[in-house]
Parts: sequence; structure tokens; C-alpha cells
Amino acid sequence: EAGGGKIGQVIMGESDTQLASTSASDTLLTADITPAATSSSILCMVSLWLGWCNPNGGFKLLRDSTALGPCTFQYGGSGTFSNADDFTVNTLSIFDFNWAFLDTGISTTSATTYSVATESFSSLYFNRPSNAATSGAGNSTLILMEVLA
Repeated sequence: EAGGGKIGQVIMGESDTQLASTSASDTLLTADITPAATSSSILCMVSLWLGWCNPNGGFKLLRDSTALGPCTFQYGGSGTFSNADDFTVNTLSIFDFNWAFLDTGISTTSATTYSVATESFSSLYFNRPSNAATSGAGNSTLILMEVLA
């Protein structure tokens, strides 16, 4: 029998809440998982539905308060895995943004919270187009999969 790489559990956090935000920082999605073993890894899969956003913001994936998978961008703030400088789409449409990250070496069997948050946006439309709150609504998700060692 092969060892490791098996999925122990799958947890999904989701939100169909529509947000038209002018806050520099918003938590968009959360999900809690309690790993079965300290040797496990957590595969985090993010799917966001976004309308127009601007300017110079980024998205963070957090394990509790630790930013995961940060990249260096001219814009986006510290700890972000993606930056966005004016996602320009039709004001009546939304688009999907997907990202995955394998969190290795978590070394805990305690309940752990993962979240997706924004940083530095001056405006953001989440799960909705910028021009219409009642049409084209999305359902964004954060899926956590425990990968057993």
C-alpha cells in the first residue's frame, strides 16, 4: 500500500454575500479545519467571483494570522498572493479568480482557521458586478483538503 498523499478530510467555506467595499481590508472567506495528524498538509483552493476593483490591492491567504504564499508585487501590500490594479470588466459582469496553495509543515492537530482577505483596495466588488447588486451574483469558495503524510 502506498503511503501518504491520501485525502483525510475536505472542508468548504463559502460566501454568496455581495460586497461593495471601500475598506482597505475585508475578510471574504473563512473555513476551519482540525488536522488529524501533525504531519498532514492542507491544500487550500480559492475561487473568488469579482467585479471591478481598484486600485493597487491584493488578496491574502491566511492560516490564523500568518500570510501564506506571499509574492512580491509592485502593488498589493505585504503578504499578498495576488495583486490587482484595476480589474477592468464590463460593469454588468463578474469574473472568476482561482488560486491553490499547499500548506506544508503545519505541525498541529488543533483547530486552525484559514481565510481569504483583501489588502489595500480602495474599492472592491465581491460576488457581484459593480453596476448591479441583483444580477450576476456569484458564490465564492475556500476548500481545504487535509493531505495525509
